[in-house]
Amino acid sequence: MGKKQEKMEFRYYEMPENELVLALLGKDWIRAYGAGINSLHFHNYMEVGICHQGTGELILDEKHHAFKEHSIVVIPPSLPHITNSDTGTKSFWEWMYFDIETLLQDLYSEEILVQKKIKSKIFNRGFYFDEDSQPVVRDILIQIKREVTDKQHMYRESIKALLHMFVVELLRMGDGEDELDRKNQKNMIIAPALDYVEEHYQELVKVSSMADACNISESHFRRVFLESVNMRPLDYINLIRVQKACYLIQKTNYSMADIALQTGFENVSTFNRNFRKFLEMAPYQWKKSSENFEAKFTRYKISALKGW
Repeated sequence: MGKKQEKMEFRYYEMPENELVLALLGKDWIRAYGAGINSLHFHNYMEVGICHQGTGELILDEKHHAFKEHSIVVIPPSLPHITNSDTGTKSFWEWMYFDIETLLQDLYSEEILVQKKIKSKIFNRGFYFDEDSQPVVRDILIQIKREVTDKQHMYRESIKALLHMFVVELLRMGDGEDELDRKNQKNMIIAPALDYVEEHYQELVKVSSMADACNISESHFRRVFLESVNMRPLDYINLIRVQKACYLIQKTNYSMADIALQTGFENVSTFNRNFRKFLEMAPYQWKKSSENFEAKFTRYKISALKGW
């Protein structure tokens, strides 16, 4: 019998209406990170963490980093990670979640290929560094925090410009890395399949079509996909559909039946079943939820690779 696989959590955050940044700031985020938690997790938005105090370990891209004061981490959507304070200590992190996809859609509305190229470069891996090594990124993040906190006139326009600068700096950092340092070969192999799902999730998506997009056999594709994404292809397809549905629920007044059809589900029953599977509540419950952002995240347990 093989080694029992560990579990992973999907933590979903809701972006404030008409905003590109969800900021979790202040003394409430002084805590013993990782205490009582034995599983990695991933989010639906890019996560940026700034460490102000404490020491511990950050697991990112299957690598272990010793964090300390002035550490900064940038974690793309769907990348498993965990932050653990040293035993018996607390750490002070502040967190911001960036809606980079909406930003790129707005900036490059007529250039779909440009959007895809940028996402492929900054969503494939995490970034971990000391703030002094990237002073431009540090200053951009400080300005974003100020805009989010103060909300002065035209702050949204300022945040949009700052996020664009932030993306440019990430692209520059990525260009300085060894292309083989991504998680690397496997992610590169399945990247066309992820693009295929992004483009065709509203349709009937077959695993064989995803494999064809990668020019590999379906059996090999299923194995590599599981090792890279930590879930089966069909689960991933439905996860993307649920994420798209959440966006429509939040941003539109469409009926649940219309949302189900627009996001590729055959019927409302299938939509509801998958929504509950990933977010542990019905779509109507999710829409009406009035909990704070920290309490709103829901957890979906998925099998992870051995060693995670």
